[in-house]
Amino acid sequence: MNIRLIRHCETDWNKLEKCQGISDIELNETGLKQSQFLKKYFLNKEIDIIFSSDLKRAIKTSEIINENLNCTIVKSKELREMDQGDFEGLTFKFIRSNHKNELDKWRENPRGFRIPNGETLGEAQKRAIDYINQIVINYNKMKNIVIVSHNLVISSVLCYYLNKDLVDFGKFTIDSGSISKLKLEKSKINVEEINFTDHLNNHD
Repeated sequence: MNIRLIRHCETDWNKLEKCQGISDIELNETGLKQSQFLKKYFLNKEIDIIFSSDLKRAIKTSEIINENLNCTIVKSKELREMDQGDFEGLTFKFIRSNHKNELDKWRENPRGFRIPNGETLGEAQKRAIDYINQIVINYNKMKNIVIVSHNLVISSVLCYYLNKDLVDFGKFTIDSGSISKLKLEKSKINVEEINFTDHLNNHD
């Protein structure tokens, strides 16, 4: 089984470097173009089913990818981005200047530190991994699966399957519209590729 993890395409909040979390923001013009490039990339690939976060930016990315595939799209809140509580809607610059103490604590202990009124990255990782495990069990006859999710969720999933401490999540670059690939072999999931973006750069 091949599992491709796609980060949703760009929104205005991505462009403005705002903390997005579970805020339900639409794709912007660039994000819509990136989704078209993803659709082109998957045009001649065999995809059996698409799973998507239930937030608009992920759903729209999934729907555009699926225009030529005609797969079932399964939407789930388990694939949502980490709830970032009081940080949602704030720029990263503002957070670094005004919430440095909380930000430092979160970076030092992402598994356990809860952003005020949000969730821990450990909680987000667990719900995502639990959901992927259910996909593997319930859709074991399928060979090629796409999951459209979010930056921190994908980074935390990669940490899990690479046996890295969750504190290493910041070492991964997960660009909007990027593809990371997992492969299930002999009951073990391995990471085959991280942050593939050639489809976003080759437009001829």
